[in-house]
Amino acid sequence: MSNQDRNYLTRSESKRRENRSVKRKKLDRLLNVLIAVVAVLIVINLYFIFSNKEDVAQNQAETTSESNQSPNPPQSSQPAVSTGEDEQKEPQQEEPNTNDIEQSGDFNGEQNGQSQSTNEESNVITGNNSSTTTVNSSSDPLVLEEIIDPNWQVTPTSQTGEHVSAYETGHIDYEEKLVTIRNAVNLTEGNVIYWSVKNNGSSDSAISVISSKDQAEKYRVTIQWIANQGWKPVKVEKLKQIDGTY
Repeated sequence: MSNQDRNYLTRSESKRRENRSVKRKKLDRLLNVLIAVVAVLIVINLYFIFSNKEDVAQNQAETTSESNQSPNPPQSSQPAVSTGEDEQKEPQQEEPNTNDIEQSGDFNGEQNGQSQSTNEESNVITGNNSSTTTVNSSSDPLVLEEIIDPNWQVTPTSQTGEHVSAYETGHIDYEEKLVTIRNAVNLTEGNVIYWSVKNNGSSDSAISVISSKDQAEKYRVTIQWIANQGWKPVKVEKLKQIDGTY
């Protein structure tokens, strides 16, 4: 082999070594870059993981703090005690008519507060007023009880001159009758049905059968004309039913 060939082989081998060295260096740099990228990604992931854990822990701490600051009120172990007035649920009332006159005393309250006696035919209720309300049994099979309250007030009349008893809707005397009747049993204008309003034997007496709209309360009311004053309730009968009572 000539010297020229040897030199050629030597140069070729040297060149191959240089090429391998360059490739190895490039590969090393690439690996270093990839390792650095992976390390950065790992650091970022660790940061977000710990950050999320801290946020969750902080939210739990805030929730616990709010729960401790506003505890639910303890439930009373004592049963609720209801009074007679609570047991009677008042119906929804419409705006009262300006002709409605407040009656002194509470009719329903007197009924709830009365003492019952099966051995006596009548009960006497003493209220805050000087007079007493009398509750009697009735021989009428459709009547639960009769109630007479001396404290019922006259509905002041706006009529002038000679009194004329009327039963036509819109007539002043008839409208005053209606006010007196519903006030006797504390029913509002928006919660009353007038089943019957008629003469009770004279122009100075009238009788009516009325009820609440749900018919839970049913009454027969007798009213009397007081000269120069107006109509006044004189008797209330609490009914078992509507049919056959008028």
